[in-house]
Amino acid sequence: MNILVLSLISLGLYTIGTLQQTLIYLRKTRNKPFISLLIGGSAVCFHFFIAQNLIFSDNKLLLSFFNTASLVACVIISGLLIFSARKPLQSIFIFSYPIAAICLAGSLLSNNHTLSYQPENSGIFIHIILSVLAYSVLCIAAIQALLVYFQNNNLKKRNQTILMRNLPPLLTMEKMLFEMLWSGTLLLTAAITTGLIFVEDFFAQHLVHKSVLSLIALIIFATLLAGRQIYGWRGMLASKWTLWGFSFLVVGFFGSKFVMEQIFPNS
Repeated sequence: MNILVLSLISLGLYTIGTLQQTLIYLRKTRNKPFISLLIGGSAVCFHFFIAQNLIFSDNKLLLSFFNTASLVACVIISGLLIFSARKPLQSIFIFSYPIAAICLAGSLLSNNHTLSYQPENSGIFIHIILSVLAYSVLCIAAIQALLVYFQNNNLKKRNQTILMRNLPPLLTMEKMLFEMLWSGTLLLTAAITTGLIFVEDFFAQHLVHKSVLSLIALIIFATLLAGRQIYGWRGMLASKWTLWGFSFLVVGFFGSKFVMEQIFPNS
């Protein structure tokens, strides 16, 4: 089967998965973990195959904006499917499946073969892999932070909304948030460290914005984790710090790529 057919299958499975999770969220149907895993796992397997074919070509990496976003989306969905076997993360699929589908469609429609990159050594591959993993885990943490924020807000206002009825207890949600933050921060530290070691001119003009904003994000996440350990930071404060840190990370990488490739492609 060609890429287009596999893409349509993957997009269809993401759509089915979104509808199923929405019905579960609205309590119109019972949660059947095996079926949910089968749908999501099949969708992401096709997605990974497509992303691999679009990104790797003749020992070069085609790391355009949508190709990179598509790869990150694959890792996020895979991580969520793995984590959901032990953690109550089903609510996040309602948001993550449509985002993954959009990223996949974008990579198909705007794949730019002129934006190729040939790494000089295997160390740069390690840096890229760690960066993708860090962005993915911290993206899941940011979504989790949003849910914790709304959960706190609803508790303060004593609103028993459908969101409140579907989410686990707040302490469980916060525990999962900080578990993701620890994992993501360690991966981001490793990604920045390998970048400093293997990427030539890590703070060169074309990379300085990414490097500086990534370091700012790392400082924010590290400060939040230290505040958690020392002062017991939690709740809305933890959510805000997580979202601020992730915002710097997104602007540093995806924001600059989007501007350079989609708004000023010839500059």
